[in-house]
Amino acid sequence: MYPRTHPIAVDDVEAWLDAHAITWVRTDGITVDGLVVGKHLHRAKFLNALPAGNAISEIVYGMDLGGAAHFSWWPRWRRDALGDFVQRPDLSTLRAVPGRAGVASVMVEHHDLEGAPIPVCPRACLRSVIDQVSAAGYRVLAAFELEGMLFADPLPVARRKGFRNLTPMSHPAPIGYSNFNAAQLAPFFDQLLPRLDALGIAIEGWHDEAAPGQFELNFAPTDALTAADSIVRTKQAIRELCLDLGHTATFMAKPSDAYGNGLHVHHSLRAIEDGTPVLLDDDGDMSALMRHWLGGIVATMPAATSILLPTINSYRRLVGWAAAPTTATWAEDNKSTGVRVLTRSPSSARIEHRLAGGDANPYLVLATVLAGGLAGLTDGDAPPPALTVSGWGLPDGWPHLPSAIRPASDLLERDARLRTYLGDDLVDHWVESRKWEWLMFHTTGGDPTAATVTDWELARSFELA
Repeated sequence: MYPRTHPIAVDDVEAWLDAHAITWVRTDGITVDGLVVGKHLHRAKFLNALPAGNAISEIVYGMDLGGAAHFSWWPRWRRDALGDFVQRPDLSTLRAVPGRAGVASVMVEHHDLEGAPIPVCPRACLRSVIDQVSAAGYRVLAAFELEGMLFADPLPVARRKGFRNLTPMSHPAPIGYSNFNAAQLAPFFDQLLPRLDALGIAIEGWHDEAAPGQFELNFAPTDALTAADSIVRTKQAIRELCLDLGHTATFMAKPSDAYGNGLHVHHSLRAIEDGTPVLLDDDGDMSALMRHWLGGIVATMPAATSILLPTINSYRRLVGWAAAPTTATWAEDNKSTGVRVLTRSPSSARIEHRLAGGDANPYLVLATVLAGGLAGLTDGDAPPPALTVSGWGLPDGWPHLPSAIRPASDLLERDARLRTYLGDDLVDHWVESRKWEWLMFHTTGGDPTAATVTDWELARSFELA
């Protein structure tokens, strides 16, 4: 399935706004930490700024999830004085916002005043990696699985409780796939799904997940950029509907001792020239291309962990026997491995990367997974033997993933192959920002001795992850 896009020429935007009775346009840009930032622009201002887009302060790339500005490093792409970036709109993403009459939204990428993409703009980074895959002769088809949690409490009440002891929108026992739980979630989804449909987001299914109040949404496959856009817009739609109905949602990786929230990503490759699937050979076995691609993904997985698990809290999800992978392993249809391969037919053959948390930036997740594949394809990597046992509970000597934010960022900093495709600027900025996140935890109220989620983590990530 491919995206239901609405490409609009600059000269036709005003007519589109008229046809949809739009007065205000909300710009949606994504920071490195995954925050959705932008402005509400009157239509006249939006139109006058096309095609370059209007300005936004570059401080959006200089503050953390807690709102603190970080000045401990100053990358080369920032000017010496604080100034502006430009929000360049992707007009193919212009949509009327469901539930908000007269308001449209558009996805933007951040450029400098000369019109060049900011090298750490996540959406621009993914676009760059997609272009590199295209240069190799392939097109990416991708689909995410998004996990989140719904609570009956209104957001102000949840804040007063410190996001603890909330009332899940389902039975409190950790039972997955329960249709009784789904029935309790259904009134919410009955209102959510039409909003997603109005945004052009195709959902293949949803179900109750294992933690109290937890759900999983399965997205239809589409092009890589649209797949990541869909996660950002779906999270927004869920949060906005919660505000309308007086509920609370979170995508925090591990908000309690229950199962955590993941963001699995499936992808496959098609030949650009004729659209042929290329992961299997004529005999239905893994093609040489797939083996190299898979080998690169597994080999770079320890370093990729830093981007796929972005926060202090992310690593609390890496617990054996609790659904999240703990090793850089792969297998055919083995959900305990870091990478799961499905090869039942050429048209559905795909690679599922299971490591990312629900708090991860979807653009950077997909860019990093594809970068690993490109590295393997370029260098002719071979995958290690498939794991034939459970990936959990394995002793020392197995390829365990880093279990904390600093060891993971150290691995990424040293990984020359991911740097090749993600770019030095993105990797360097990411590594510095993870050092900052570690520093904030240790100096502004976090408890490094705590074995479970801390109040600091809940205050920082529950609403914004």
